[in-house]
Amino acid sequence: MSPLLLLGVLAAGSAGAALGRLARLPLWPLTGALIGAAALHLATGGGETLPSGLVFAAQVLVGCTLGARLGPTALREFRAVLAPGVVAVLATVGAGIALGLALWWGNGVGLVEAVFGMVPGGVGEMVAAVASMGGDSALVAGIHLVRLLVVVSVVGWLVRRFQRRDGGGEAPD
Repeated sequence: MSPLLLLGVLAAGSAGAALGRLARLPLWPLTGALIGAAALHLATGGGETLPSGLVFAAQVLVGCTLGARLGPTALREFRAVLAPGVVAVLATVGAGIALGLALWWGNGVGLVEAVFGMVPGGVGEMVAAVASMGGDSALVAGIHLVRLLVVVSVVGWLVRRFQRRDGGGEAPD
């Protein structure tokens, strides 16, 4: 990727994140940046990918960000929900894998992209995993972007409705 196009992708991603914040997109830093960078990439014809060193640095940064969020308090709180959490995670991952296999068998999507696109997880983590396996990370990012927008919108709406029903008052939008 040429340095000028790389700067353009980073600028478009930053502008997309800023617009995502103004538009109050769910997960605006990620979704806005993804939309902005993708828009520029599509407008310029696509085809080029980010340099592998930059992809590696982004993966390390995502890993460090997640690791830095864990601490003694988080681990103590996690113990209270360990058993039901493990059951919920296994059920959700199992359903995601089953849906991914169905997508692979029924629609001709690659196995790696189908499974990693359908299982739950953060966009950054799933895209990084697919990229490290040589898969189509753009397809997985698109699947997860749609999934996240739907999940955050629907779950947010449902939680606000249950809060109102429970007498918790009007929840902020």
